[in-house]
Amino acid sequence: MESKVTKPNDRVTPCDDDESTNSSSDNRLGKAAAGLAVGAVGLGATGEAAAWFWNPSRVIIPDGPAPCTGVCGPQATEFQTIIDNEATTRFRRMDWSNPLDWLIIATSSSSLHKINADKAIINLLRQCNRYSFGMPVNVLQHCLQTATRAARASASDEMVLAALLHDVGIAISYPGHAQISASIIRPFVSEAVYKTVFHHHEFELAHYGHRIGESTTMRDLYLNQPWYATAAKFVDEWVQVSYDPSYDSYPLKDFKPLIKEKFAPYDTESMNVTMSDCFREDPA
Repeated sequence: MESKVTKPNDRVTPCDDDESTNSSSDNRLGKAAAGLAVGAVGLGATGEAAAWFWNPSRVIIPDGPAPCTGVCGPQATEFQTIIDNEATTRFRRMDWSNPLDWLIIATSSSSLHKINADKAIINLLRQCNRYSFGMPVNVLQHCLQTATRAARASASDEMVLAALLHDVGIAISYPGHAQISASIIRPFVSEAVYKTVFHHHEFELAHYGHRIGESTTMRDLYLNQPWYATAAKFVDEWVQVSYDPSYDSYPLKDFKPLIKEKFAPYDTESMNVTMSDCFREDPA
């Protein structure tokens, strides 16, 4: 893990690196990242990873740089924007189209190939600093603490990634955020780690359910599952203790190499995508 997390003593702040975005709800980069993630979740339950993660019909392209008026200063757009004055087709129904129309569409769609998955995920993570829900730290800080604890415990890369992204779905929707987060990481982790993130809220209730009138034994539903011990360790040792404002977490930028490495197969700039790929079926 040392090769991926390089600064063990940096204190986390809301704007923790030179690429941080403002926490404003008008942050279009964050919305773009959310669009990418929603596209992932939409087909993630059953399809092959390469097929579901990049679904152009679900990708949102920002129309300009994200505004930033805080201490982090202005930031350039990390994603390619829609090309000004590009050619557009005129058909109103798909069966009225012609080969030239599809050549125009293919040319325009090629701009999507310059979107980097790791940057989308990083921008989605940054949006988590908008939410604290009354907790002592915001969601981004909680995720960084959880991932730092996993890294310092010499956890595997997939466990550190899961710790970092286990609550990233909150940037899209709090209800179901564990399932959203699990869907985002599913192509990059084992089934045990996927299930751990998917069910982590049920395991958390063991620590506070009695204080809110909820069951503390929901995790017992999974006692016979092969991933039970993994989920219990994940929540008990890293997640539920990561609300300490004084904890020295690694900053987000120190996790970028890990995110980039894991999401590299879905960096469309390096993919040779053809029309036939759009219609390729999984082997029986």
